[in-house]
Amino acid sequence: MFTEIVAVGTKHGIQVYDLRRGTRLAQGAGVSVEGRQGFCLTDTWVAAVNEKKPVCHVYMLNRGDTGAKLVFPFPEEILCLHAIDGGKYLAAGAKSGRVLIWATASGRLLRAWDAHYGAVTSLASSEGVLLSGGDDAAVHVWGLSQALDQAALGDSAVTPIVSLTEHTMAITALHVAQSGLLSGRGRVYTASRDHTCKQWRLRVEHDGEKYTGKAELLATLLYPAAVNDIAVDRSETRVFAATAAGIYQTNLYAYKKASSADMQGDGAELVALGGSSDAVFSENHIQYPSAEASVVAISLSYDGSLLVSAAQPGAVRIWDTASRQCMRTISDKQLGTGVTQLCTRLAPPQLGGPKASVSVGLHRPEVISEQAIAPKLTSISFAPLQRLAQEGGARTTTAFEATVKARLVDSAEDMASFDAMLNVEAPYGQTARADAWLLDSLRPSSGSGEKQIADVLQQMELLQRHHARTRRLNDELYQGAVTEWLSSRQKN
Repeated sequence: MFTEIVAVGTKHGIQVYDLRRGTRLAQGAGVSVEGRQGFCLTDTWVAAVNEKKPVCHVYMLNRGDTGAKLVFPFPEEILCLHAIDGGKYLAAGAKSGRVLIWATASGRLLRAWDAHYGAVTSLASSEGVLLSGGDDAAVHVWGLSQALDQAALGDSAVTPIVSLTEHTMAITALHVAQSGLLSGRGRVYTASRDHTCKQWRLRVEHDGEKYTGKAELLATLLYPAAVNDIAVDRSETRVFAATAAGIYQTNLYAYKKASSADMQGDGAELVALGGSSDAVFSENHIQYPSAEASVVAISLSYDGSLLVSAAQPGAVRIWDTASRQCMRTISDKQLGTGVTQLCTRLAPPQLGGPKASVSVGLHRPEVISEQAIAPKLTSISFAPLQRLAQEGGARTTTAFEATVKARLVDSAEDMASFDAMLNVEAPYGQTARADAWLLDSLRPSSGSGEKQIADVLQQMELLQRHHARTRRLNDELYQGAVTEWLSSRQKN
């Protein structure tokens, strides 16, 4: 049996426990997590946004480590985080309604765009597709390759593939199938404060240039209170809802008695709930005997046999989904301030998870009764994320773009940094290095006309430096003029 972990976000930090034993494995201190997606988890790191200020805390997922590996500011107030493609990219939803995506290895901001009229409250992804839900009661589906293609988009706005707009209040949770979106078999589940969870069939097509999509509402699950969180098993046969009135389980498939003419075998057939946009189900739910009235977060184990729930008083309970009985309660003083988020996943090797092994032909590795724990991580592929900068109060660019377009101040320090930049960047850096080598080879070591030749060489250096700088400025002015002309052409 694989080892699984559950990460719990609280006001006092992030606690990581063994799912089946309840023992604490790791901890991230110094951050106050707020919201259902206040942190995101991978096999090597945990990234969390601080509730009190827009600061990101990044922790290495190791036993015994409590301090943050990286701490850096966000460009604006962030409400939710989501790791894409195993942590290669980090998506963030802002209070302003913007969605931002970074490459974690370099920290480069790849794209930021206005996604919602209200705050972005939830994010999910699958097969190169990103879903975002917000306070404006809308769920938008974005193509990542299309949104991140800066050359194709230029200054034009990023547009969603399709929008799901059947909810009437803020979106609280999203769930998307890990496969099937590009083949037309994908299911998307959206939860809202309007007491409903909706099931959608999402069809996304990619023709090599752009994405096109179509969404079809299959069923609406109506609950007696606002839905705070949802969890769907991997076979997509059961939906679990955490509401202000407790935990509810909805079976998406049921046996239906066949007619006498069509009766075969046991006389029943398995049918799916819903199938039409007006299908509403309010009496097909099974309630869990929860001790707390308001449940804020839930999460399922890998095989769907265990359900983890968290309530505002700080109780984290583990339920058996077959019998709906509470198997264990995780009691920890760190949970006393209230739990805001739950996340379950297979344990990485450094926390007792299985190590990858390769078998060739008939050779099979011997079965080990106890899995050896891998050594601690010493480094992670995560760089401080790039911030945004406003230029002229209009167009938003990255900090890298802002430094390229900044005017160089005429001072000795700035001139030295400019010379260093010339010696690094191509193609002018290559020219500068070649000219410098030629000038050094021509410098006289001795002789009667040494001073005059040195003066001439100095003038040549100044001219060469001025020429390279003029060419760079000319290229920037030309690029800016072309960009402005294309932008005005597109607006007209």
